[in-house]
Amino acid sequence: MANNVNIAFIGSGGIVQSHLDQGLKEFEDVKFVGWCDLNERTAQARRQQVDGQGRIYTDAGKMLDETKPDAVYIMLPPFAHGPAEDEVIKRKLPFFIEKPVAIDLDTARRIAEGVEKYNLITSVGFMTRYRKSVQRVRELLKKQKPVIMHGGWLGGGPVEYEGIWKWWVQKDKSGGQFLEQTIHTIDLARYLFGEVTRVYAVAVKERRQRPDFFTIEDASMVQLSFANGAAANLYSSCTTPIGAGILLHIWATEMKVEFTGWEHSVRIQLSGGEEISIPGEPNIFAQEDRAFIDSVKAGKNKGILSTYEDGLKATAIACAANESMNSGETIKINL
Repeated sequence: MANNVNIAFIGSGGIVQSHLDQGLKEFEDVKFVGWCDLNERTAQARRQQVDGQGRIYTDAGKMLDETKPDAVYIMLPPFAHGPAEDEVIKRKLPFFIEKPVAIDLDTARRIAEGVEKYNLITSVGFMTRYRKSVQRVRELLKKQKPVIMHGGWLGGGPVEYEGIWKWWVQKDKSGGQFLEQTIHTIDLARYLFGEVTRVYAVAVKERRQRPDFFTIEDASMVQLSFANGAAANLYSSCTTPIGAGILLHIWATEMKVEFTGWEHSVRIQLSGGEEISIPGEPNIFAQEDRAFIDSVKAGKNKGILSTYEDGLKATAIACAANESMNSGETIKINL
């Protein structure tokens, strides 16, 4: 491959803006060849961020055929996944995909089969894996046994139902807060504690008056059982603005860990009284994007920490939680 990597985007919304602003548009070895979005004005806004590079499309297949990118960024809401990935896999292209990778497990499984068939380079936007705080905790956990963790995403929810917030509050569009948002913490739980075997979840509803189209839960509590015997309780809420935030507390046999904030700054307490504090990085997207671009150039994984397989497994946990909320039963993870 040439020194430059030509990339195209399927979906050009706000998350793409964040990737560009946090470093991707500054990569000297990247050229932007295509922007696809149902809203041409959205695609035009992203094109303007990179000084007019690339062409605008509303049809993904046509864009891929005409611009012939080396790799593709798939940046779509949960309900829109499936057809775009099919087009990319058909052309055997590496792709970066934002979380969650699908709203349902069947779609994620089908795409994973295509990725495996063609041995495609993939990266999923679980950017928290790349943080120094997370890497330090993961190394420390290798020397002891994980015990329990609890954490999640707490907030007050949208005030106005426009843009992303229109579909985000519809269960058949977003999959609910646990799948669409707290999936970052699901992935982090797997990354630190290992594979999940069973899921039990409880939904909280009717805490506030909502419009008729608001069909997601107000909150949820989800219990995870791990193959190694550890356990976690992960929560989500879009109904609790007081004391809101992103948290994850972990206990191992010789350690307590407190992650706080979107940036996942960490305070680690070790036996003997030792404490370690590591601030979170503000522009973490650049690290995952750099790993993906380097891998595309090399034709093999050169630092990607989260592949499509990880996206599939996180989706399986979130879908199991949704199933448990509906049935009241404990769900076994079966991939």
